[in-house]
Amino acid sequence: MKKIREFLSKPAVTAVLFALALLLLGSSTVAGAMAALKFKSKDYDSTVELYSIGIDIVEKQADDSFLAVSGKDALMGDDTPMAQMIKTDKKLLPGKTYPETLAVQNNGVIDEYVRVAVYKYWVDENGDKFPEMNSAWIELGFLEGNGWTIDTESSTEERTVLYYSDLVAPGDTTEPFLESVTINNVILTKVTQESHKEGNLTVITTTFVYNGKQFCIDVIADGVQDHNSDQAKLSAWGVNK
Repeated sequence: MKKIREFLSKPAVTAVLFALALLLLGSSTVAGAMAALKFKSKDYDSTVELYSIGIDIVEKQADDSFLAVSGKDALMGDDTPMAQMIKTDKKLLPGKTYPETLAVQNNGVIDEYVRVAVYKYWVDENGDKFPEMNSAWIELGFLEGNGWTIDTESSTEERTVLYYSDLVAPGDTTEPFLESVTINNVILTKVTQESHKEGNLTVITTTFVYNGKQFCIDVIADGVQDHNSDQAKLSAWGVNK
């Protein structure tokens, strides 16, 4: 026993034992880390449901009902008050205000916020835009203060952007954003004149610029979900209104 104690008391032996202890400690530490890396979480299932977002532009008819409109030449259909008045007048009269009521309906299954963009312009006999006639001569009676607000920063003379502040539930319809259309009678003063001689007479031919032209109104509506609506509006519209 005395010889064993003398052997263990030697400095070299002490150093070897200390090194061996560090090695064992290191081995246990590495083993513990490896065990931790092998830990796996429990299995879990996740279900994601997708909900449809949908909207319609609806137009007031002569019987006060609203009808969804879509496709080319869908607005101002034969059964609208405006169309009925034009039939009575035999033609569209500049300077006269015609009723044209438009709103937006949520035909999806979740609540949503909506906006509309309304474009107005003239086209010629070939259906091409005719910038010589000012889009400002097409006067639209927009409605504000009933939930709709015009975004003046995004709007131009040809385009008007409106946001609806209230959340629209599935199946519900917004308040109207448009109530009338008027063609400014300034177009009656826009004429061209040509003169030519017929014998001793000078014949002057006056032609109205609007001859053969048509005014056009395009309405585009879109919506975003109410969930995380701030981020949805920013992502879809670039604004948070």
